Amino acid sequence: MGSPKTGTTFLQQVLWSQRGRAQAQGLLLPLKSFNDHYLATRDVRHDADDPEIPKRAVGIWDKFVAESLAWEGTVLISHELFAGASAEHARAAIERFGQDAEVHVVLTARDLARQIPAEWQEHVKHRSTETYDAFLARLREEDPRQWFWLVQDCAGVLERWGASLPRDRVHVVTVPPAGSDPSVLWTRFAGLLGLDPDSFDLEGSRSNTSLGFEQAELLRQLNERLGDRIPFPGPYSPDVKELFAQTVLARHPGLKIELTGDAFRFAADRSRRMAEEIKALDVDVVGDLAELVPDGHPSADDDGSAPVIAQARLLEESMEAIIGVLEEYKLKRRENADMRRELVELRNRLRATDREFAQNAADRAKGGIIDEYEQLIYDMRYRPIPHLGVGLSQRWPWLMSVRHRYWATAGFLRRTRARLRGLRRRDGA
Repeated sequence: MGSPKTGTTFLQQVLWSQRGRAQAQGLLLPLKSFNDHYLATRDVRHDADDPEIPKRAVGIWDKFVAESLAWEGTVLISHELFAGASAEHARAAIERFGQDAEVHVVLTARDLARQIPAEWQEHVKHRSTETYDAFLARLREEDPRQWFWLVQDCAGVLERWGASLPRDRVHVVTVPPAGSDPSVLWTRFAGLLGLDPDSFDLEGSRSNTSLGFEQAELLRQLNERLGDRIPFPGPYSPDVKELFAQTVLARHPGLKIELTGDAFRFAADRSRRMAEEIKALDVDVVGDLAELVPDGHPSADDDGSAPVIAQARLLEESMEAIIGVLEEYKLKRRENADMRRELVELRNRLRATDREFAQNAADRAKGGIIDEYEQLIYDMRYRPIPHLGVGLSQRWPWLMSVRHRYWATAGFLRRTRARLRGLRRRDGA
């Protein structure tokens, strides 16, 4: 179920990159790709009819259900945006599995002192123009209709999704404190799914890249200038989020986005209350609810405002970002040039092979040593129309008679032309 920014990207990459290994251990990731699981969240939340969303998203949840019920082992359907479903949508999604299926809900959870900064910069990577201070002020209203609280109020997510399930089928996996080995979270999650955690390679998987404060602020101001010129959804994701933010800006070290002062105290109090609410739900906890309460004692005179970044610093960061984009462009041009050369070489090799095959086939045919397979390939490649006519005439008698008349007529014309050439040579002599 998510929640977003709780190690979900890391866990999903481990499983999708080693999907076959997971399946060999009895765990199925249904349908074809991780994007299908994203589309399932849109279908479950009844917003799959968005014109920017592929039409196949409508009704895709039924495909997930059908494939899941046909599998004899464990099935994992995973995307963090499921956390945003309403109680009604969650109940309807679970009911589609019927009475006999054993449905479980799994939620990964992390302390709000880390979640709040991570969510702000993630919103900025999705074209938000809201400043960090405005974001913090809005969260303190604790409006349950806000997207942040809809997906980050873990107790609320568990209540919506677990309302119709036994308590032992509702699970919370806590994210270890900052600086912990990523394998701890993986071991907890894999163990819950019945996988052997040590049999999976964790080296190639990464978490969702975070930006420094300067880089996030530069991107936020860029979003203000862009307006709707690069639509989202659409080209914004590959061009701005993936290339500019997560490839170029993420390379540059910047100030860590974190909570201080009153903002930290608010997050700590709200995290403590959330942990108590989860405990009261009496669900299965994998890890320790104490990990959801952040440690720290900010100074009393710190109001928790965002740091002030000088325009000169942003200008310097902008120059570095432009250089980074140009370097990426140069790299792409080089890759495209290499690909074009490889395509030309491949085309030339295919042409040479084609000519060699044709010559060999012709030589072998003249010598009477060509086999049926070579003759078939030769005819299909170099004599397609006669080959098709021969095949059809063997099935249709009327076409066979036409074929015989054609060859009789062709033979008569050849003989006639030969006699005429002979007469012309004789008359010339």
